[in-house]
Amino acid sequence: MYPSGFPGQDVDSKGSFVTITPVGEVLEGASRPTFFRGVATVCMKLFNIVQPTKVYFGQKDVQQTVVIRRMVTDLMIPTEVVVCPTERDPKDGLALSSRNVYLGTRRREIATVLYQSLNAAEVLYRNSETYDRETLLGAARHVAEGMRAIQSELPEEKRALFEVDYISLADPDTMMEVDQVDPEKGAVLSGAIKMLPIEKAAEGEDVGFGGGPAVRLIDNIILKPKTEYAKE
Repeated sequence: MYPSGFPGQDVDSKGSFVTITPVGEVLEGASRPTFFRGVATVCMKLFNIVQPTKVYFGQKDVQQTVVIRRMVTDLMIPTEVVVCPTERDPKDGLALSSRNVYLGTRRREIATVLYQSLNAAEVLYRNSETYDRETLLGAARHVAEGMRAIQSELPEEKRALFEVDYISLADPDTMMEVDQVDPEKGAVLSGAIKMLPIEKAAEGEDVGFGGGPAVRLIDNIILKPKTEYAKE
């Protein structure tokens, strides 16, 4: 995959890259500046080698799907990008991810706060005529901050602390933030949280694989055009 050697992940690394901007620079791209450059470059290599008719990506990494779709469109690649729904735990809705093994029992129970926060905003959008950013994101932040406050008041041996990286309301084609949701187009609700390491574990407590390091989780919900909800 790298006939000239791996070019590195630093922003100023030299080599052959595919850079998709500005969609690759915001949200996850702001936290990891060269991540989507790497994704786009390796996908371009694979598409050139295989020349597939269709490629399949999961909605959980929604920004990645937008980056790849933009790359395929702008560089005129004859491949259809198919986005598959996010797989979730049927009991509580937590998005399935290889990272979840690092959570352990206590943090696993609290990790659903991100999905619950996004879902609160979706319910408001779906069941009302509310389209403005501050109201929708306010509903999501209220859930997240409420859970964070509850956890912070618990003793160290019982709590699971987390930090909110971002909660976003963005255009589905560009991932740029919007002030109002276009009810004919919809939007993308997304977020990221960092589950912090357990401060004080009980003897024999499952703190997660590898000793329970900090775990960064992402999730999203697609706000559909309002006419699609009416059909359900």
